Amino acid sequence: MNYNVSFSEMDRMAKQTNSKKSSVSLTQMRKQASQLKNSSNSKVKKQQSSYKIHTMG
Repeated sequence: MNYNVSFSEMDRMAKQTNSKKSSVSLTQMRKQASQLKNSSNSKVKKQQSSYKIHTMG
């Protein structure tokens, strides 16, 4: 990584990189966050139920 980059140059590079990304609406971001939250909760619940089964059996 080049640490000799000025803040203005870093800002220019960030803007250039971000302009290449596809735009996402706020609704799409919320939907994705909700899906990630639900899948994360499910994974935790599965681990907890698996732990309960192993400790009880």
